Amino acid sequence: MSLLSTRFAAAGVAAGAALTLFASAGAAEARPDGFYVSLQPGSNIRSAPNTQGPVLGNTGPTINRYYQNGVCYVRGETVTAGGYTTDVWYYGDVFDGMSSTRYSPAYVWGGNVNIGEDPSDSVDHC
Repeated sequence: MSLLSTRFAAAGVAAGAALTLFASAGAAEARPDGFYVSLQPGSNIRSAPNTQGPVLGNTGPTINRYYQNGVCYVRGETVTAGGYTTDVWYYGDVFDGMSSTRYSPAYVWGGNVNIGEDPSDSVDHC
């Protein structure tokens, strides 16, 4: 393999990693009706800010399919998953972007909300 093709291969790997990172980061933006955020695939949508709260639904495997809006946060059960620990739970309406399914009211654990640090400076306490 030539030096030039090695550099192109390395650039391709770096670009692919960056696109993967951006795709998993999702979206977060302020809106008039509250804050809009995308949810991680495989996230449980609950009726209370703890793991004992009944599961209303699950986001499944598709990236950026589910989103939550009208978001504020509460302090609930501390959960550790994937090396991340937080007691922040985001509250609001959860929508399935591929159907008319809506979960309201609903809580999603902070580690499953694409918003950055918990709690986000952009989101108000409920």
